Amino acid sequence: MSHSFGSVSGSVPGTGPKPGRRHALAGNGPVVDRARQALRMVAEQFGAVTGTGQTEVRVRTADGIELTLSYDPGNYVFSRVYNLTVSTRLPAGSGAPDGVRLVHRGQRGGMFAADRGSAAKTDDIDRLNAVAASHLATVDMLASTVADRRLTLTPMGGSYVWVLIPPVFKATAFPPGEPSRLLDLIRAIRAL
Repeated sequence: MSHSFGSVSGSVPGTGPKPGRRHALAGNGPVVDRARQALRMVAEQFGAVTGTGQTEVRVRTADGIELTLSYDPGNYVFSRVYNLTVSTRLPAGSGAPDGVRLVHRGQRGGMFAADRGSAAKTDDIDRLNAVAASHLATVDMLASTVADRRLTLTPMGGSYVWVLIPPVFKATAFPPGEPSRLLDLIRAIRAL
């Protein structure tokens, strides 16, 4: 069963913990331990696990792309929503512009636009959108950024949800084939 969760107040997908705030997976306890287990299960859908840390799982895809998967923290009152993040370093020769983020402006799947203060050129962003558009139309994406030569995706699937009353611990499933479609998007942007 797949559920869609939007961005939760106090959390900006793909940015990690706020300065001075501990990462959501840095602690210990039943909620965090189950979230780490869920992250490992999600990571295995992308390739071979090459390493784990307290806050991330590293994966190598069948074609050698190194990915880092983690959870961005969300609401902390009576529930927690951990949004999955999948990130990869872009190759030095990639033409993907830095300082862009995914926006949902009535276009199916969204499109990339310059982030505030970005020096990304319109032509470069247009090329990125031309390459990414068909892929973005096939996945459920909350957010995506290209910053500091790192592509970060925050899909809806693969998230982890904990609710206090009634007690529910749930890793949200991807729609069938979604991890492969996310990898296709990553490959397309890396090859730009």
